[in-house]
Amino acid sequence: MNNKQVIRWDTKTMATILKARESLVSEGWSKPTIRETLYRLSAQPIWSKKHYDTLCRKLGEWRDAGLIPFGLWNEDTGGNDFTPLTAQGISIRKQQLEKIKPLQLNGDGYLYFLFIEHEGLTYDLAKMLNHTVPVVSSQGQLRREHLYKTISKYLNIVKELNGNGVIGYALVDYDKGGINIFNSHKKWLNKVFNIPFMLYGVTSEQVKSAGLPATEKHQFDGWASVYGYKNLKRDLENLLLK
Repeated sequence: MNNKQVIRWDTKTMATILKARESLVSEGWSKPTIRETLYRLSAQPIWSKKHYDTLCRKLGEWRDAGLIPFGLWNEDTGGNDFTPLTAQGISIRKQQLEKIKPLQLNGDGYLYFLFIEHEGLTYDLAKMLNHTVPVVSSQGQLRREHLYKTISKYLNIVKELNGNGVIGYALVDYDKGGINIFNSHKKWLNKVFNIPFMLYGVTSEQVKSAGLPATEKHQFDGWASVYGYKNLKRDLENLLLK
């Protein structure tokens, strides 16, 4: 393939996209985002970031037409819902709770939490950390009430466990917007709670480590799909499980 070739949005391309998605699932991502899939496809010269909008539209059309099933991609940031539990649902929830290990502080007596820009990746990041580290997202904005409720909950946990305090690390997009999000949250957290809040990534060094051009913008999920699930999991464990 060469850069002059164009993508034909046919069944062959559909199969290529599904194969790229499956490669991400095999690495550990529970439900990849469309951007993660595109970055995986970008290993082939014919694909690039410019295809994102068309890819989103085509995947929507193919799902609506019944050509591919719903539920394959992570698009859970566009809404919310509440569904009451049935008796069976309550029973299942009780069984799940009985298997959960209680939260414990790190060896230094602090509760570490990970702040991420993309709400839809909250579960996968929590899974990487064995569901032992709090993960919170702002969906790209300073959502004061939600953040106040969440950090207050962390502080109550520290008090319950006789800990020393709360420390946060941020994982945001590699662009000006990501830095602005980090800075606005750092300023707010310092003003309201006076807790340490530091930038973990995405940094230029991490972008280069993934083999991506550091002179371009990269959203976290796209970078992560190239950097690798296992590599990110290792780094986060070293950072937050002390």
